[in-house]
Formats: sequence, structure tokens, C-alpha cells
Amino acid sequence: MKQLVCIGLLLFCGTALAIEESIVADACSSPGVCIAKVASVVDKLSTPGQYPSAAEQAIIKKLLAFGDDAMPAIMHLLDDNDELIARVGAVALREATYIDKKYLPQIVRGLNRDVSWLAPALAKVGTAEAAEIAVKAFLASRSSPGNQEAYAVRLFGTKALPVILNAVKCEYGCNHKTYYLLGDVLARMGEQRADVALALIDIAEDRSLSDDIRVGTLSIIGDLGKPAAIIDSRLIALKQQQPQLTKAINKALVGIKSQFAVNILVELLAETGDIYLLRDIAAFGPSAVDAGLVVMNLLTNMEPEAKMLAVRTLGYIGYRPSIPYLIPLLNEPNDVLLNLVTAEALGRLNAKSALTELTSAADSHWFPPVREQARKALQLIKTGQGYENKTDENNFGYEYFNFQNFQLKACEKITLKTLAEPSGQKLYKSNNSEKMQSLAYNTVVLSYGADDEDAQKAAEPDAIIEVNANNIREIRQNIEHVPDLALRVKNGWLAGGSRGEWGGELVYVADNGASTVILNENIEDIYKLGERYVALAGLSHLGSNNGMVYQLIHDANGQWRAEKWLKLPGAPHSSWFVETGELLINTSGGGSILLSQHGLMRMATCL
Repeated sequence: MKQLVCIGLLLFCGTALAIEESIVADACSSPGVCIAKVASVVDKLSTPGQYPSAAEQAIIKKLLAFGDDAMPAIMHLLDDNDELIARVGAVALREATYIDKKYLPQIVRGLNRDVSWLAPALAKVGTAEAAEIAVKAFLASRSSPGNQEAYAVRLFGTKALPVILNAVKCEYGCNHKTYYLLGDVLARMGEQRADVALALIDIAEDRSLSDDIRVGTLSIIGDLGKPAAIIDSRLIALKQQQPQLTKAINKALVGIKSQFAVNILVELLAETGDIYLLRDIAAFGPSAVDAGLVVMNLLTNMEPEAKMLAVRTLGYIGYRPSIPYLIPLLNEPNDVLLNLVTAEALGRLNAKSALTELTSAADSHWFPPVREQARKALQLIKTGQGYENKTDENNFGYEYFNFQNFQLKACEKITLKTLAEPSGQKLYKSNNSEKMQSLAYNTVVLSYGADDEDAQKAAEPDAIIEVNANNIREIRQNIEHVPDLALRVKNGWLAGGSRGEWGGELVYVADNGASTVILNENIEDIYKLGERYVALAGLSHLGSNNGMVYQLIHDANGQWRAEKWLKLPGAPHSSWFVETGELLINTSGGGSILLSQHGLMRMATCL
């Protein structure tokens, strides 16, 4: 099997399938008749990983109706050498109400044969031995946590807690995924999470255990969320007694939304300058209002993303003293996304003093989503209603960052004619490959892999290589890159490359062959727009969609540099001049935009 690298979030898949209620039980008259019929209804075109067909489910439903009398027959199916028939037995077992412990050895044999859908049957046995088997299988499976083994552990609930606590203390061995997996499954235990937290804090306080185990335990506590806040005073005491655990304890306090968490986040923000801590502050809502002054100070930050997240956070925490400072940002000419988040923030702040400016934005802002957001803010301010949260608290990060989901399609054609650039001024690899070869430059390709890849291959040569927060490493590869396009300037060329998720750059290539990297971004195109040189840059990949127009400046020392000029509502994917002298920029999700040489933007009219 080809080695693959998997980067991203592991999502818990739909493992809690059940027999469809609408399915009518098969008419087979006894368990023996039922299992004899299975071979004739099995869907031979399906795979063992697929859930049984309606006909198979009908037989399973009938078998379960026979109760304990059917269990030997079901076990007979499980032991069948045909994987599809064994799957029918496995699903019947996972749907059973109770399974006698005498059948546990047969279930274990099925698990060792990798019979699909079987692991949850362990919870129907329900013994301590079965719980240990389930937890060990969950930790050993390379597909965890989105698999049947995880569902089995969840079905045990706190009955599996003694075994899980043994796993926390590494009694079954630990690797880079152990605490991530245990945190994932324990975080899904609902109201039982408070009891889990009380058990885990005992481990974290145990000085006879290694700091690695205690740090891992603290990471699990952070995964438990609010129900674990009952132990926050013990965490504070532990931090005072064991300062080497401070970082892990702070993360846990934030994760459980402790009363002490906001102060910790404010301190970390001041110490590290990590703007993504603003998301964590915002998640506390109005209870984090005391962080408002620190957050508001970021409005002077020159980085567009920092300012944008500060505005967003001020709205969520309800820091009303920021209103006079937010109102001017509603019309900030260089950042349409800042306009958008400001409109929402003013709505969340019930900013009656911003009604005039919001009305103006609702009527005349050039970008439709800003107009829409301003109208919504006006309505909520006038009616006194609040914003409805779109997701539950566990998915707040998705809501916080999902302000750019415009879904505006770029025009296939527009009403304005295309204007050709002067001949010889612009080169593209697609039609000037020979000349572009002469402009090749050295650059670095960034990628990511697992620092324990060799160990993973040794353990299972054909398995997918797993990359996560605990083992990720940056890989740099030096290459010679032929640019995708180039614009002629005095004594050389401004050349751009775009390799998607693997990066890109803007480079000045002098006529003597020397090259200088100006900007490390994916470059869509480069233009002379009026008296300015500009580069369109950005990337739309997975959940990211960023676009920027950079102004390229040739200084008195003969050096080129790039300065952020205009924020785009999405990554640029094509562009050209039109008859008005404006630059048409087709963006991902942000529609088709016309940009004038003076920096004014408007929506193009689709034909």
C-alpha cells in the first residue's frame, strides 16, 4: 500500500449506527433457519466495512427478537470464514442488549480477525475484562478515535474508568497519541466528566508519577470542558506547589473554562503575542469583559489579522468602551473583512451610537456581505435582540473563524471587455516556457511530516503515516523553480510562483541572473496598475481562504519590497485588465471584484 501522509483533524465518524426502525423483521422461524438464510441475502458487492443491507438487517432484527436462544447461532455467524457473513454476526452482537461473558473469548477471536463492527459488543458483555480489552484495542487501533473501538469505550462509560485510569498512568504503554486519544473519548462522556475530572486530578497530584504522565493527565483534564471546573482550585494549588507543571496546568484551566482562565489568557497574550489566544478569550463571552482593555490595545496593531480578531473578540466579550474606536473601522478602505467583522461586533455591543454609520454601510458599502451584516446589526440593535450562537461551545472555534463563508461565485463573464497588456511586458509559463526557464530561481519548498515516521513504518509498513500536533515536523527542500509568470521592470523581472499548499514566492530576477526573494506567498499575478506595481497573493485550501493585494516598492537603494495594500475577500484565482483600466480579480468565495489604480474596489457586473 502506498505510504500517505494525513494532516488535519480526526473527526468522530458516525459509528453509532443501528438497525433501521422501518425495517420489518425477517419471517425466518428459528435461529437456525435465520442463519441458514444469511448466505443467500448477503450483498456480495459490499465490503466488510459497509453496514449490512436492509435484507441482512431484517435477519439480524429477527435473531435479536429470539433473545438469548439466538446467541449460539449469532456466534456461529461470527466465526464464519466469509467476512461478509461474519459481519452480520458482529452487527447482531453490537445491537444486542446483553451478552453473557462466556462468549467473550469468541468475540476476542473475532476482533483478532478484524471482523468489522464488532468492538461495541464488548460493552454488551460489560465486564471489567471486556472493558480492558476495549480500551487496549482503542489505544492500539491506528484509526482511532473515529472508529468502532472508540464507540465501544464510550458505551462502557464510567464502567471503563478504572481501566482508562490505568492507561493514563501508562500501564499499557504510552506513545505520542495516548493522551490525545484518551482525552477524545473522555471528553464525550457527558455529565460523567465531573467524576472523571476528580479521578484525573488525583493522578496529576501524585508526585510518585513522572512529570510526563502528569502533563499528559493535565491535557486530558483540559479536554473535559466546563464539567471539570469543579477541580480548578486544586489545579491552582498544584501550580503553586509544582511550578514545572505551570504550562500544562494553564492549558487545562483554559480548557475547562475555569474562573481563573481569562486572567491566564491575558497574561499569555501579553507574554507571547499569540493572537489566536483571542479566540479562547472570546469563547468566555461577557465573563471575559475584564480583558477588554488589553484586547482593545490590539486595534493599533499593524497586522490586519490581529486587528480583525481583536474586533471580533471585543464583540463577543461585550466590551462597550471600545465602541468609539470600532466605528471608524466600519469604513476602513483597505480591509473589507475588517469592515465585515466590525459591523457584527457593533451589533453584538448594541452600539446605538453607531446607527448612522451602520445605516450608511447597509445602504452603500461596495461589498454585499458587509451590507448584509450591517443590516442585521441595525435590526438587532433596534429590537434589542442578541446574536444566536451557530454552534455549541465545543465548536466555538469554528463559529469564531467562520466569518468569511460568503459563497459568492466569480462571474463566468462580465459586462466589460478585456484589455490586453503591452506586448513583451508580461510572460507566462504556459506560452513562454523557454524564456521562463531562463528566469528560474532557487527557493525552499515547505512540507510537513511525522518525526516518528520510521518508527511508524517499522510497526506497520503498509499503514498510513499519522501526523498530529505531537509529532509534526517541518521539512524544507531546496529546489530550482521556474516561475509561473513574470512582469518586466527596469533591469530585470518580477517573477511569481504558486505551488498551493506547498508555498510560493515573489522574486526579483535581475538581468544578470541574480535573484532576490521579496515575498513568501502564493502569487496569482503581477501588474503595473497606474503608477503602482502590485502582486495578487493568497491561498484557498481546506478551511483557509486568504487574499491580499501587495504594493511593490522599488526603494532608493535599488531594492524591491512588498507592502500590504488591500485585503481581498478571498484568494485570487484569476485576473486581467478590463476596458475601464481597472483590474478584474476573481476570488474564491468573494466574487469578481474590480480594482482601480487608486485602490477603490467594486463588484463586477456578471454578464
